Amino acid sequence: MHRHVVCAVAVATVVAGPAWAARDLCKMLRDKGVLNDQEYNECVAAQEKEEVKGESKTKEFLTTQLPMWLSKFTPLGDVRVRQEGFYENGLNARNRERLRARFGFTFAPIDEVSSTVRLATGNSNDPISTNQSFENTFTGKPIHLDWAYLTVKPGKTFNLRPGLFTIMGGKMPTTVYRVSELVWDDDLSPEGATEIVTFIDQKEGFFRNVRLTGLQWVVDEISNDQDPWIGGAQLAADIAIGSTATWSAGVADYHFSNMNSVANKYFNRYTNPPTNTQSNSSYNSSLANSNDVTKNANGLITGYEYGFNILNANSELNFANPFGVGLPAGVFGDLAYNTQASNRNLGFYVGAGIGKAGKGWYTNKLNNQGDWGASYTFARVEKDAVVSIFSYSDLAYVQAKATQSGSTNLIAHIVRFDYMLFPNFQLTAKAHAINALDVSESNANLSGNSTLLRTQFDAALRF
Repeated sequence: MHRHVVCAVAVATVVAGPAWAARDLCKMLRDKGVLNDQEYNECVAAQEKEEVKGESKTKEFLTTQLPMWLSKFTPLGDVRVRQEGFYENGLNARNRERLRARFGFTFAPIDEVSSTVRLATGNSNDPISTNQSFENTFTGKPIHLDWAYLTVKPGKTFNLRPGLFTIMGGKMPTTVYRVSELVWDDDLSPEGATEIVTFIDQKEGFFRNVRLTGLQWVVDEISNDQDPWIGGAQLAADIAIGSTATWSAGVADYHFSNMNSVANKYFNRYTNPPTNTQSNSSYNSSLANSNDVTKNANGLITGYEYGFNILNANSELNFANPFGVGLPAGVFGDLAYNTQASNRNLGFYVGAGIGKAGKGWYTNKLNNQGDWGASYTFARVEKDAVVSIFSYSDLAYVQAKATQSGSTNLIAHIVRFDYMLFPNFQLTAKAHAINALDVSESNANLSGNSTLLRTQFDAALRF
């Protein structure tokens, strides 16, 4: 009798309370032995039923109380505050506070077409960071256009299965499957077009999702020469291995065309070295380059030493409860091989994670209050394995007298821990232990190879 009373109280809490509180109560009662597995499932089912009712009530309110066109907007964004430290033997300890704010919306008048616009903080000359440091005597922080793209998903209008084709055009997120930032930084917003063909998308069976992504991204427009651009394709799949594990994998080929004009246009501080009397108006000091470059007799950068055609393979294997304590865990890996470089052309990230993230251990994006996740990543990226101006921005190697800007020619250990303190409010602690892979091959005037410890403490609210 007592068990039935407790179960009724749990269900009543499900009906009256927020979804996260109901889930926590159901789980707590099961863990304490008050509810058996059947009663726990009934408790969760009641919560899911109420969530559906809540969504229906929300939609009803939007359609009856608000203008019809307003219900077609979906807000998106986040605000993150970061404390970051740099510590290295011989380097004066450096600490800085940073801010990232991103906000926008998606407008979808029908299921087959939508537009997304997002603004973000940061330096508009830096393609791989939307962070803004606290500096310049409380002056305002710049805001720039981070996303502006159209999405077309042809369906019933063309008698096609919804979700079969997706076409995106504009300035958009990187939609290829990734498990790390080895090739593409998380903040990168490429410009051009992306197409996705989803062959399989289902909740049951061995293959849960199989998709082919094609991309054509414009890097620059040059009036008197061939335009630099990126073309590529990726085949990715999500697979269920019974009820115990899931496996995701992607294989891609990314080809970079006419990139020498990028190095020549943006890497030269002056147009007439070695006299250095005329500044280059196109020079971009925010482009973090650690790849090999070629120079003429006067020291002018003429291009990259090697071209870039990157074969990329990444994968993760996730287990629902491998240790029998109710915690998911998994392993992941990311490999890049530049076929157009004769040496120093291989890079990889490998790692493992445990906690409630469930997938994507490198980023640990949690969903529910009280969830946590921890991960470790080992990175080894040779000098010309990837294009450093587009890959992971936080792996620059800093010394007291020199800095190797860019994410190649490096070896690093990355440890992170995440905790969801409040709904949508996540805390993150992250540490990078970084060394140059080969000091003699660095573009910077590095001396020795002492370890740089770069720490980050984040508080972020998503909406």
